[in-house]
Amino acid sequence: MKRLIMKNYFSRVLMVVTLFLTSIVSAQKRTEDFTISLPTKKVDKSYYKTIKLIDRRTDTTSLGIVQQGLLNAKARVVSASSLSSQFQNVLNGINGENTEDGTLVLYLKQLYFAELTAKLSEHGYCYFQAFLFSKNDDGTYSLIDQSDKVIDHRATDVTKETLQKGSEMLIDFISTNAAKKPETTHHYTYEQVKNFDDTAKESIPFYSSSPLKDGVYKDYNSLKNQQPDQEISNVKFYGNAPKIVRIYETADGKEKEIKKDDIYAVVYKGEPYLYLSIENLFTRAEKRDNDYYFIGKIRSDPNRGSMMVTGAAFFGAIGVLIMTNPAYPFEMKINYFNGGFIPVKEIQNKRY
Repeated sequence: MKRLIMKNYFSRVLMVVTLFLTSIVSAQKRTEDFTISLPTKKVDKSYYKTIKLIDRRTDTTSLGIVQQGLLNAKARVVSASSLSSQFQNVLNGINGENTEDGTLVLYLKQLYFAELTAKLSEHGYCYFQAFLFSKNDDGTYSLIDQSDKVIDHRATDVTKETLQKGSEMLIDFISTNAAKKPETTHHYTYEQVKNFDDTAKESIPFYSSSPLKDGVYKDYNSLKNQQPDQEISNVKFYGNAPKIVRIYETADGKEKEIKKDDIYAVVYKGEPYLYLSIENLFTRAEKRDNDYYFIGKIRSDPNRGSMMVTGAAFFGAIGVLIMTNPAYPFEMKINYFNGGFIPVKEIQNKRY
């Protein structure tokens, strides 16, 4: 009898474990297909017959995370067919009889979908960041347009509508620019276009100049152009940590504290410190591999933590989304394009 009871017990345990593992595997395989809709309108005049894709997304296997079903199960958004062929289909769809034989090159930095659930509704997001070039007659390339857009769509069941709105945004971007020739006289080689992040940083003083200019920078534009908005005379550090808790200016021969509100960063003794509102201080950023990295806290809902980490590139690109407590330390880097903070990895060290 005892052996029978033990056998039944282990059978039940095995069944539970099997169901648990099956659910994990099922969740890992759960996907939501994304296809860019075919355009419904032709353009009167298009200069381009071909569009080539340079995919520089951090994760080229996924287009984000959405929620499926009543239980909001997480599902990876995947491209139903190659993005390269989908963008070509969009161009084919908008081209009419009056089309020239030009070539476009799309340098894709971000295309990401995500969802956040509120009490009575859901927010669907789509982030699109890209550069679009045209090929010149001499084999060089010129920049036509760039995109740094976020769709924030609110609905009771938001997934399908957000995917559709993302599709419409992509169609509009291609349609608008197919009828344009570049106005810029700057020509790039294909190698420069292929590695355009590095190419772009060469023209940004924050990345290309040394040393950096000390002072207060109220926004990213002033920092990247190295044009401080205000001088600083002294700072107060948080103990021995590379964090500044107070900044000062000299006025009428006296030292006066500068309010930290609406300040993006400060540079002190040639080193940049970024303001983190959650910690109410400035933390030092270090240049590494032509990017600026720093450690700071971001908030995440425990029930959505996996999406926060998986979708780090998306959330960072639009600026870190502040959700609910607690706040977790992450290594982050500055998005050189717009100054947003991109989470790279969670920091396990308790001293942060």
